[in-house]
Amino acid sequence: MSIRFTQSCPTCGRRIDIRATLLGCTVACQHCGAAFTASANDDAGMGRDPDEDLLTRVEKALRRAEEAAMVGADASNGR
Repeated sequence: MSIRFTQSCPTCGRRIDIRATLLGCTVACQHCGAAFTASANDDAGMGRDPDEDLLTRVEKALRRAEEAAMVGADASNGR
């Protein structure tokens, strides 16, 4: 059994269960796909650009989801 901790995603705010061996590594949120550095200090707003509002973060997450969907569609079409 591995040691785990939880951290809020800096983009969508959902809690993520992360293995302790990934501390300091770049991880991706399984909910919105945002990449961030795993940290044991889960301060409010950590990793967020204070000038970037919620709507901008949501738009970025939607763009990543659209790109991932296009990559998946290309792969299923044999490209």
